[in-house]
Amino acid sequence: MPTLYISKRVHPILDREKEFFPDPHRIMTRIFRPNAYFEEELLTGDIFPIGLEGQNAVVESCFLVLTGPEKSLGDIVAHSMPEESWYSYWKKKGWSIPTPVRIFQKQIQPEFISEPINLGEWGRISRLSTEGYFTRDSSSYDESSRLSSKIQQSIWKLNNGIEEFPTWTFQSEEAWQDAKNLTLNFSLYVRKLDFGFSGRHEFVLPVDLGSPSKKDFFKTRNTGSILEPWVDRIQDFSLLFTAKEGDFELEASTLLLSNSKGKYSGTWIAEVSDTELYLNQMEGILERLREFAPTYSGFGSIDSFIYREGANLRLRKISEVNFRWTMGRVLRELQKKFSLPGYRDLALFVSHKNRNVRDPYSKLFDWEKNRSWQIFPLSPFFSESGKPNPKVLLWFRIPKTEVRDPFLLADEIAGMSRATFGS
Repeated sequence: MPTLYISKRVHPILDREKEFFPDPHRIMTRIFRPNAYFEEELLTGDIFPIGLEGQNAVVESCFLVLTGPEKSLGDIVAHSMPEESWYSYWKKKGWSIPTPVRIFQKQIQPEFISEPINLGEWGRISRLSTEGYFTRDSSSYDESSRLSSKIQQSIWKLNNGIEEFPTWTFQSEEAWQDAKNLTLNFSLYVRKLDFGFSGRHEFVLPVDLGSPSKKDFFKTRNTGSILEPWVDRIQDFSLLFTAKEGDFELEASTLLLSNSKGKYSGTWIAEVSDTELYLNQMEGILERLREFAPTYSGFGSIDSFIYREGANLRLRKISEVNFRWTMGRVLRELQKKFSLPGYRDLALFVSHKNRNVRDPYSKLFDWEKNRSWQIFPLSPFFSESGKPNPKVLLWFRIPKTEVRDPFLLADEIAGMSRATFGS
């Protein structure tokens, strides 16, 4: 098995080359680009959007763990190198983590590329030349734009009777101004960009319909959006699927964790007991999805949620379909690759703002001492330059017998994390 390379930082320039290309005979035919800013690429029409490199680093490190020294997904393209302490933690746990291939000005070093090139992505949008340049692939971009558009998905759901409550679509900011003429019956609405990250939405009161947005991500983009009533969400789910030329297959279900404002914070891989009723209600939905994506091949997921309507609980079967990788998919692939029967898997974003904790990795070892858990940092606590990362993604492997209420346990872990790293 290849050994882990940890830099001693002898020379700031030559050492950087060693970090990203430790093997002078490294030949790459299979390459993976974890472009978790995929929606931003669709929105702007340009790959590698500026200013999101730090956020993307979380996903880049996840894929270094997932691909492993055997490079099961190929070499991982990254904007930066994870900190040495992160590598050291994994080494102490007995794992070997490979080094990434650095991207600079949309290019990787071409001398390491060999044909035929097999490029994988978080979301399909680009291609890679033998000269090492990434460019937008027109056919992939067009297909991904149609499939990932919240507007197009909303129209399809409406035409096929899959809408549990109304959704209004606006093709531009100019069209949004006409929303002031709508006569609606809900007390609060949520407006979402046609393409956008989880949590990139704006709450809108009836009196503010059609008014200019107060959010920068709306102000700086003249793009489409959708408007939905904000409902009392009780529980969020996701169906993970694999598709081949429009043939969709259910692979697993997950429990999604989010706060009262709908901001995502983590994922449990679900047990049958968690989602039996949900799966029964979702029966046949993947066959319906083929109508919308008859030629799609790849990973994806359907986000759903239970909400309260008066005295009743209802299921919104399709909140959104993700035709790409998701954090739930990452967790599922980790679970499959590193099988641990009798344990449940949780991926949880935790706050990291306590600068007084000089060695947060030692705290993870402390947590494990009196527990039967396994804890792994899927992303580093600090950036390559030593700056604290505000959010860290932790992977918990917990005996099933200790998970009576997955949501309550996740809340307890989040509280424990805030007390240790977040204040």
